[in-house]
Amino acid sequence: MTEVYGVIYHKLDVIGVLSVSEYDVIKNDPLTPLCIDRLAPDRYAIARNRVVDGVLVPDPDMEIRVDHDKKFAEPLTYQDLKGRKVVYPEPGSVNLAIKNELVAYLDRWLTEMINDGYRRN
Repeated sequence: MTEVYGVIYHKLDVIGVLSVSEYDVIKNDPLTPLCIDRLAPDRYAIARNRVVDGVLVPDPDMEIRVDHDKKFAEPLTYQDLKGRKVVYPEPGSVNLAIKNELVAYLDRWLTEMINDGYRRN
């Protein structure tokens, strides 16, 4: 399982997420833009924002923690129209079922975005 964190880090790098210093949007017409926020030196939020009835809706929106020295990344939160999932619900506590679900999801989602041509210029 631990090697998937390195794979996720690499995929974030391929897309260009890790080179964002504050905020950027990757447009990939006709697909939904990918918005990237660097929240801290070790945290990013990525979201595919679409417009529904004139309102910008992030679906999904994930927060990811990275370790640049070890070259690994892990999901922290997931949010979509149905709700929010949190890997670490409180200090010292981890929801392993949610963590495993979000790791698998993030790995697939990043692969889809790479295959769809999402790249930061």
